[in-house]
Amino acid sequence: MKFKTLVTTMIMGSLIATQALAWGDHGHRMIGEEAMRALPSHLPAFLRSPLAIASVGEFSREPDRWRNSGKVHDSDRNAAHFVDLTDEGKTFSGHTLDNLPGTRFDFDAATRAAGSDPWKSGYLPYALIDAYQQVVKDMAQWRVLSLMETRETDKAKKAWYRADRLRREQLMLRDIGVLSHYVGDATNPMHLSIHYNGWGDYPNPKGYTTEKVHGPIEGDFVSKTLTPADVRANMDTPASCTARIDVCFADRLMKSWNNIEPMYALEKEGGFKDNDPRGKAFLAKAVGKGAADLRDVLTDAWRDSKTMGVGYPVEGTTYDDFVGNKVDNPWKHLHGE
Repeated sequence: MKFKTLVTTMIMGSLIATQALAWGDHGHRMIGEEAMRALPSHLPAFLRSPLAIASVGEFSREPDRWRNSGKVHDSDRNAAHFVDLTDEGKTFSGHTLDNLPGTRFDFDAATRAAGSDPWKSGYLPYALIDAYQQVVKDMAQWRVLSLMETRETDKAKKAWYRADRLRREQLMLRDIGVLSHYVGDATNPMHLSIHYNGWGDYPNPKGYTTEKVHGPIEGDFVSKTLTPADVRANMDTPASCTARIDVCFADRLMKSWNNIEPMYALEKEGGFKDNDPRGKAFLAKAVGKGAADLRDVLTDAWRDSKTMGVGYPVEGTTYDDFVGNKVDNPWKHLHGE
């Protein structure tokens, strides 16, 4: 690698790393745990068990713990934690969040065509959708495995269904943790703006700070001031989203993006110093929103899992098909040849 390219890569990696720690270990753990505690009773009971709650809390930190795994790994995943929006609410590709290209590949191409680097742009909306769809698939698999476990009369097959259901539960908790992380990132306004670590080299008529405030606010201040009780107290009442998942996430992201200037105004007033109650209230609301959003996203995922295709090699077979005995050979669908 040429020296200039190496230096550029190191600089880019450093820039991305500054945007990759939304809410720190403490905040992400609380988002995951409080969301799981608040899940409605019609979701599988194992999701509300103490083990599941603790597991999701820890797995919620996982995308941050992935970092520095290697150039290929990091260059693909580090930009998942954020999306930089201009003061007009547009991505570097010129799109608004409610009108993004259908895939990340197309988004990257559009960003390059606009003269910007996708690595600097970030792709949090796509990370959210990807993680959501994975959890929906997990839940769909769990539904069908649970059903077949109760129906199967062959002891060996019944044992396999049970074992695979338990494996799926472990996978689901890990995948929920990853989704939790990105949902948490989405409630941090600094992960949604070009002003992600100080106002930066942009017009600044109100004199907002240009100091590196990202880490101290989202990490140190949250760790020192917020408790799980603060998060619970700031969780909105449950709300389902029945629009397309990209539209649902775009709406949530824009609500957080609207808090970027209020956050800098509060910082200018000293609101994030010495346990100032104004700063605590601002961040408790944001972290509480993360927990509430995750609770609602998981509830919607459970709803959508009923119509998610399950089985191999024929996709498109849903839970209702198994319930209605419309699948000729369930064992082949789920276990394989």
